Amino acid sequence: MNLFEIENDVVVFSPQALMIEPFKKIWDADKTNGKHKATLILAFIYYMADERSDFMHILDIDERIAEVKVFIDMPESFSGKSKEVTRAIHYYEKLSETTSTKLLKSTRLVLQKISEFLDNINMDERDPRSNKPVHDIGKITSSVEKIPKLIKAINEIEKEVINEKALKAQSGNKTMSMFTDGI
Repeated sequence: MNLFEIENDVVVFSPQALMIEPFKKIWDADKTNGKHKATLILAFIYYMADERSDFMHILDIDERIAEVKVFIDMPESFSGKSKEVTRAIHYYEKLSETTSTKLLKSTRLVLQKISEFLDNINMDERDPRSNKPVHDIGKITSSVEKIPKLIKAINEIEKEVINEKALKAQSGNKTMSMFTDGI
């Protein structure tokens, strides 16, 4: 569902977003003129949950919250973890979920695990009985050589997700009736 878009480097939301209960609750809670606080929180939700966000590569939620807060100049007191915000983020993720976004999320997690594995390899580690290296350098270098293919693959998946969202936005998320498509 395309409830949020970027226009002129600003997050904007569709009027129908304010009809959805978790977003409406955030909007209604802001009693200020101009709804600046609610607009910031809705932008925060976009950057935290939408696959098109420039922050989705940050898999650690606390790190992503910190980066998004700085980027959109949220007050230091804003935790990003209130019940209302967490619920709205979760709801937006569920509304936006497709097969492509599930695969993208899984691929990112796999790449994160590979990265953590490579970060934690101790090439000096030895088997106590044989005194031979625990890690096979050949297998490690072979794995490292495959990383560019993995990066290319995740970039392709990201492009596909963006294209999928663009197509849904153009079609207005319309579903065709049985007789419309000639069946």
